[in-house]
Amino acid sequence: IFVTNVIKEFLESDERKVEKLIAEYPVSIPTAEAAKFLGINNASMRAVIDSGSLGLSWRKEGALNKGFFIPTASFIRWYLRYGDQG
Repeated sequence: IFVTNVIKEFLESDERKVEKLIAEYPVSIPTAEAAKFLGINNASMRAVIDSGSLGLSWRKEGALNKGFFIPTASFIRWYLRYGDQG
């Protein structure tokens, strides 16, 4: 695959952003930070989690609000498509 300098610089910048996210949130990533990283709003991030694509969501009996949890390792694998054959 032919990789131009623009592509190489873009990918290196993206890798640095991933490394920074891991350093700042080694166990779990707040939904607002994951949304910011992806360039989407927090409601959209919560919808991604609710869809079962990433993270966990729950509602305790009698509660109005949901809780959300994004494990850092799961997020990074999802973002990088780690293990994808495509």
